[in-house]
Amino acid sequence: MLIGGGLLLVAGAIFAFTRPSQPKAPIEVTGAPNLKVDREEVDLGDAKLGQTVEVSFQLTNVGDQALRFSEAPYIEVKEGC
Repeated sequence: MLIGGGLLLVAGAIFAFTRPSQPKAPIEVTGAPNLKVDREEVDLGDAKLGQTVEVSFQLTNVGDQALRFSEAPYIEVKEGC
């Protein structure tokens, strides 16, 4: 009984680690990676010189291929209007 339980546990672990993973986001592009960002602009209002402000973005690969960066991502900071 103990050996049977151990074999069942090992079989369950093998099944859990070998099954294909499900995509975390719906696929919108086939045959290529595609980066989707939840927002393209953020208005942080007026900030005093030296004041730290933070913002975060949700980046998602909505393509069916692996997304790889060949160089560091570029972020443009705009000042005033």
